[in-house]
Amino acid sequence: MLGKISRKEVTRIAFEKGRVRKVTGSAGEFILEKDDERGQIFVRPVDPQSTKPINLFLTSERGTVALLLQPVDTPSDSIVIREPRGSSAAPSRLEASGRHVRTIKNLLLALADDALPEDMQASEPARDVALWPGTRLTLQRVLRGTGVVGEKYQLTNIGSTPLALAESALFKSGVMAVSVEQPSLRPGEATNLFVIRERKNDD
Repeated sequence: MLGKISRKEVTRIAFEKGRVRKVTGSAGEFILEKDDERGQIFVRPVDPQSTKPINLFLTSERGTVALLLQPVDTPSDSIVIREPRGSSAAPSRLEASGRHVRTIKNLLLALADDALPEDMQASEPARDVALWPGTRLTLQRVLRGTGVVGEKYQLTNIGSTPLALAESALFKSGVMAVSVEQPSLRPGEATNLFVIRERKNDD
């Protein structure tokens, strides 16, 4: 889930129908204040001049939600998270292996090693996907769990100028994590690109 937070003031974050039970994120990037009585939190970037996105994982009674928060020059505001309805299907072992952060890391490792967790489905579409002019993005491998999907792409710079990759530019609704092996590509060079996202009904 994408969101915007104030660079200089606190931003309130809460679940629409739940309480924030736990917050996980990179230490040193944000200041956190908890309101345990109401089950909400208040977040402010440590550096008011920084525009670096902040990754947070918020856990409620229903599960964990990944947030990518972009600091902007705006007054204090609120972010209210509407959680998807729970699924009756049992999660895969990888999804149930522990904390949400660990799940993402395990899935990234499985994609990088071309491994196949025994209770996940794998496919190899070898399909080109439109991205940016001067690039070719090929979907090479997909791992599907009950509520999460991992995708491995090969990104090639087919243009005539160097290409700088910003992982934050690849985030969209439903994307939980993005990892690029080589953030800068000269013409003709290629790199692996990994995307972890929520599974949709049509996946």
